[in-house]
Amino acid sequence: MQKVIRNINIAPAVETDAMKKTARRELLPGVSLAESPPHVVFQSRTVVVRARRRALLRDVLDLLLLLAVDVLFVRFPQTHVPLMARHNSLIVLLVLNAALLAYVWFARALPRWRARRVASTWNADERGRFSAERLR
Repeated sequence: MQKVIRNINIAPAVETDAMKKTARRELLPGVSLAESPPHVVFQSRTVVVRARRRALLRDVLDLLLLLAVDVLFVRFPQTHVPLMARHNSLIVLLVLNAALLAYVWFARALPRWRARRVASTWNADERGRFSAERLR
């Protein structure tokens, strides 16, 4: 006894030719593969310089105010913080001086440290481009 196997192809109910996609072009008409040079829309140099000047002025005014308070405390021996003795008032003044000086220093140092940390993830080309732009 011999076994016979027949492969019967049943025609699908939907035509497959109608579902075939027409060949599409990769680009839209009028678009080329050539790269265009970057178009500079905004020059940030003047904004950065103005912001740095404002920050410097604010820091100078803060330090002048701190110096004025220090001069008042030194010049007038009766000056003190209410409900505190003169000695405790001077300690509070010294702590506030240290806090303001630390704030002024950290406000400048932390962004620089953060930028260095981010730049450490860049490849050599990006670091070179950043250094070249910074030198201009």
